[in-house]
Amino acid sequence: MRPSMISTRATTSIAAALVCAASFAVIVRAQVSAPADSTTAPATDTPATMTATVDAEGKVVLRENLYYYDAFNHRDPFRSLVEGAFNQSDKMDLVNLSAVQLVGVVRGEVDRFALLEDTNGYSYILRVGDRVHNGSVVSIGEDELVARVTNFGQTTTVRLRLIGR
Repeated sequence: MRPSMISTRATTSIAAALVCAASFAVIVRAQVSAPADSTTAPATDTPATMTATVDAEGKVVLRENLYYYDAFNHRDPFRSLVEGAFNQSDKMDLVNLSAVQLVGVVRGEVDRFALLEDTNGYSYILRVGDRVHNGSVVSIGEDELVARVTNFGQTTTVRLRLIGR
């Protein structure tokens, strides 16, 4: 993290703490200075006019609940949009290299990822060492993916070139 970001976060959190402390002081001052028969005590020495009400039990009420949610004829907002049983499988489908095209290579500082797409439009992301149908990925170059595939006891090298090159 950069030093400027740290100081910005520290300044923001200090400012938020000061605003909370000032609000608390105004509320306490309003409650202490309120006459016994009054239920509303305005705070006059702050830049923003804040009012706090004191109920019959002596508790400070910051605001009243003026809004409500009319739930009649509406769906529950916390219920899942997707309903039904899910079929969970521990076995992941392996990519068949004869049915996909290499559409992209993403390079990071440490790792490379190959972006593959099949004829139905499904996408796959592979790294070196990932398993494919009857084999595994050996290397990912600038514009190609190399995998070793074993069919009927014979190991062959499969190279997928980047589309458009």
